[in-house]
Amino acid sequence: MGFTMVELLVVITIIGMLTALLLPAVQSAREAGQRIQCASQLRQLAMAAHNYHAAWNTFPPGVDHATSNKTSLLVIMLPYIENGAFYQQWIQPGANRTALAGTVLGGLVCPADPIPKNPVNHGSTKYGLTSYGGCAGTRSFCSVTSSPDLKADGVFFEVGAYSYPVNGQTAVSIAAIADGTSQTLLFGERNHDDANFDSFSAAGWEKGQPLGEFGFWTGSCGGWDLADVTLSSYAPINYQVPLGYADRARLNPAANSATDFYFYADLRLCAFGSGHPGGANFAMADASGHFLSENVDLATLRALSTRAGGEIVTLP
Repeated sequence: MGFTMVELLVVITIIGMLTALLLPAVQSAREAGQRIQCASQLRQLAMAAHNYHAAWNTFPPGVDHATSNKTSLLVIMLPYIENGAFYQQWIQPGANRTALAGTVLGGLVCPADPIPKNPVNHGSTKYGLTSYGGCAGTRSFCSVTSSPDLKADGVFFEVGAYSYPVNGQTAVSIAAIADGTSQTLLFGERNHDDANFDSFSAAGWEKGQPLGEFGFWTGSCGGWDLADVTLSSYAPINYQVPLGYADRARLNPAANSATDFYFYADLRLCAFGSGHPGGANFAMADASGHFLSENVDLATLRALSTRAGGEIVTLP
């Protein structure tokens, strides 16, 4: 016996209603899975940093600037994140690092990070991107790289004879984390989505580089190395540029020139953030994992980002 048209429509309606009810649950489960995977990857990074510490009695530097050349955090950590063979390729005499830099390392990419393209083309070179950065403290990046505003009060920053903001900075040991390892951020997430930032890049500001092209795991090998591999509490979690290029005069302070925009670029390129709803994953200096809300007040975030600020703070 066949169905009448009315019966068929009722069945279709019921199926549609069930689908509408199931979709949020499916999406929620997917988001939960991505968040769990990301948290696991961050904890692996934290454990790798501890293994490095066991071998060298300090955590790795954010950027090693002992000579005129630079080596960045995640390159130094390659042997400790199950990429020892790749590291040997990287350091061997005559290595084609330009080609190797385009390698995408899966454990360094959050599944919820909206990276438009990975690897990215930067000039004539491809670079693999990362969703993670070491905590540099209260300021990890300045558009003017020699600025005294750059801080070194977190765990990862420039070290070596040519380091900024002070020459001769040294890497951090566990003993130097006076605020306590359970109260100090070690690694956190980077988010690559900001349409307003990209509108300024499209106008040629910030060297025309959209947000989706920041965060090379190798570092850029230039003045912005630290911005690729570290983040900070200079801006709130999930900070985005408030207005786009067309509305730049309405920003406070206004961004009437590329130099004016440095204020917003510095905030955005420092900011922790994620594609997870409501906040971002972090690994603490004791290798524990925590999800921090984007609504955590900036004073608390800054207290957690410093290694020896003397603040008394409870994880929110």
